[in-house]
Amino acid sequence: MYQEFNQHKKSDAVKWIIAFTLIIVLMAGVVAALILSIDKPTPIKPQENETQQESPDESNAAVVLTLGQPRLMSVKSPALAADNTQQYVSQTVTATITPSTVVDKYVTWSVAWANDAPLKDKNISDYIKVTDDSQGNLTATVNCYKSFKGSKAILTCTTRQGGKTGTVNIVYEGVPSSMSITAPTGVTKYNLGKDSVDLLYVGKSYSLNLAMDNIFHSVGSNFNDFTVTVTGVGSVTCGSYSQSGRGAGWSSHSNIVDFNKIAKEFVTCSTSGNTLSINVTRSLYDYYESKETKIVEGNGETTTYTNKLYSINTDSDGNKPYFLVTVKHKTLGFSAQYKFFIGEEVSKVSPSKTTITF
Repeated sequence: MYQEFNQHKKSDAVKWIIAFTLIIVLMAGVVAALILSIDKPTPIKPQENETQQESPDESNAAVVLTLGQPRLMSVKSPALAADNTQQYVSQTVTATITPSTVVDKYVTWSVAWANDAPLKDKNISDYIKVTDDSQGNLTATVNCYKSFKGSKAILTCTTRQGGKTGTVNIVYEGVPSSMSITAPTGVTKYNLGKDSVDLLYVGKSYSLNLAMDNIFHSVGSNFNDFTVTVTGVGSVTCGSYSQSGRGAGWSSHSNIVDFNKIAKEFVTCSTSGNTLSINVTRSLYDYYESKETKIVEGNGETTTYTNKLYSINTDSDGNKPYFLVTVKHKTLGFSAQYKFFIGEEVSKVSPSKTTITF
């Protein structure tokens, strides 16, 4: 009887131990679940087409677009033979998003014809295209492949957050990228030695055409902002020359002068529209640096010329000196040059005899 009581007592104790253990395990599970629920962040449902959480001010974001400088590029074109390339003009546009604290600065770029563009039925990508790598970036590259003169296109930048937009009008004005100078009609060549240049005459004025071009061979008319400079290439020899009632002569003639230092003494140049004007105002052999007139005993009134031109020299390339006019576009940077020499025009010829008798 006593033994049965002890066995029953032990059985109850084991049950209590098991129950207590289960209670502890259950409480540990509840505590762990509570800890996990506290540490886990509350998920934020993004708006459509968004991947990041909003900034409080982003709903007021604005876009400002800034144009870059045009660049001339070339690319392989499927429309051309395999060994040819298609040239195009590339320009960048930069978007600025306001406020600057906006987190999501992802933007998309698109280009389309204006509603009234005469070319609106044409595929715009044949004329203008935004490069694929521009998408998502604040700076976009826009390529122009051919002239679309008379039609306007619209470049649109759209923010992913808020759908704010900024636009740029794209027009074709025919910006030139190169220039050549067309020689005036009726001008003959002058042999410098190895090379030859145009020969212009003292006392004459000449008009030369400034022919501008670009890769599309379609240039506008409002690009005539030029600077003109005149330089000289080569050297001349000058000396001291005196002239009086008793005669004239050189006292020295060994001073070598850089022709560039005196080139502006003989011509004036200017531009108007697409025309370069060159006026030849002085003969080379009339040049002198300075002169002085005084009474010299035995010679009377004597005029002495300092650094009067004595001769023109031949350089190492076998050429005599010549003039070089450079016309440069102030803002676009391209330039062209015109080379020439000046001389006196024949006024008459006089044979030594009026009659020959045999």
